[in-house]
Amino acid sequence: MAAKAIVVDQDNVQHLTIGLNQENIDSLLRGKRFTLPSGPVPALFENKSDIVLLFAESDEDLTKRVPPALRPQ
Repeated sequence: MAAKAIVVDQDNVQHLTIGLNQENIDSLLRGKRFTLPSGPVPALFENKSDIVLLFAESDEDLTKRVPPALRPQ
């Protein structure tokens, strides 16, 4: 499963974190697509917002890096 989290910093700027597991990476390497979980779309700003990619071996490892509290509800 891919994970998505939206984080807001002290200046109220939204940032997007995308977490990918080994299965997602293997799929991309085979030329396939994957879909991020549905939910709110962050309002990203050029030169202000960051997009962070996190990689983990398994869903369990990914969940530790992108805890449910950070994921959109």
